[in-house]
Amino acid sequence: MHLHHKLQELLHNNPVGAPKSEEFIEILEILFPPGEVEMALLLSFSFKKLGDIAKEAGIPEEEASRILEGMADKGTILSKKTGDGRVYALLPNYPGLFEYPIMKGMDAETQKRLGNLWHTYYMKDMVHELALADPPWKRVLPTEEAMTDEVLPYEVASELIRTKSKSICLGICPCRTIEQKCDKPTDTCLAFDGAADFMIERGIAKKITVEEAIEVLKRTEEAGLVHLGSNNKNNLLFICNYCPCCCHIFRQYTEFNYPQSIGKSSYLAGIQADECNGCGICAEERCPVKAIAMLNDVAALDSAKCIGCGLCVSTCPTKAISLLKREEYQEPPDTLNQLVQTVWKNKQEKNRSRR
Repeated sequence: MHLHHKLQELLHNNPVGAPKSEEFIEILEILFPPGEVEMALLLSFSFKKLGDIAKEAGIPEEEASRILEGMADKGTILSKKTGDGRVYALLPNYPGLFEYPIMKGMDAETQKRLGNLWHTYYMKDMVHELALADPPWKRVLPTEEAMTDEVLPYEVASELIRTKSKSICLGICPCRTIEQKCDKPTDTCLAFDGAADFMIERGIAKKITVEEAIEVLKRTEEAGLVHLGSNNKNNLLFICNYCPCCCHIFRQYTEFNYPQSIGKSSYLAGIQADECNGCGICAEERCPVKAIAMLNDVAALDSAKCIGCGLCVSTCPTKAISLLKREEYQEPPDTLNQLVQTVWKNKQEKNRSRR
């Protein structure tokens, strides 16, 4: 079997998935040229020691280190330093293989080719694979200016950043970088702790402070971007700030009609019709999922569509909109590991039922 086909099968074993397609094989050929694809096939999604990899490859540690470090520098595999030396692991498609190489940057011709391939692959195959996740991989973090006093602590992004994050980095949005469908800012992707340490070390993103991260939240809210974080309570892996036109994960909801693909916040927009002046800002400029429409010059909400982001609240000139608590709300798992294990278990059950 072709080595890149073997790598695709290996990557597909991750709970995120990596369905086979001509476009994805071509992506892997770009990201893992000869000499590197062989090393990738020796890795797994758990960290392996440099010495063990070199022994399995049948090459000196120095040579294995040179190859693996080059791959980590490009953002195609994960690496970290431990007390026993360097360890390495595979990255899933999202977040990882798609984001890191584009965030790191490459020559314009390769980046354009890679961006086109990822776009086609996502729209044809990956969007459907990610939509199988139950619970969803990401959830909405509402704008804090719009939140009421009845707050769930794991929904307050600024407090999660202040109290749960040891390392923070800021990188460019790979989706808006390759899609270029809007003029929203691109320096908007936040990552935390182990992911941040790797991205900072490899020059994929820059290290920032807690205060700078909170300023990113405010800046992106003003720009009308939706905060989506990893769908677990106790800590953050990332916060991406999404637009509905470019960002891959968000387009599951806005273009492909997968309402279960994003974890909604515990809030729902509430509109006081008698306070609405009919300006249309909420419907035309702020709601990213078209949950608000103007009916007889009054804003009206489709509650089934509302994701509870709060972007409509902060720009309403008459304060006719507020966030109210949902009657039905699916709480996220406590930890990232619990999220991964639950998604994997449910995906396997769905696949078995289809056979």
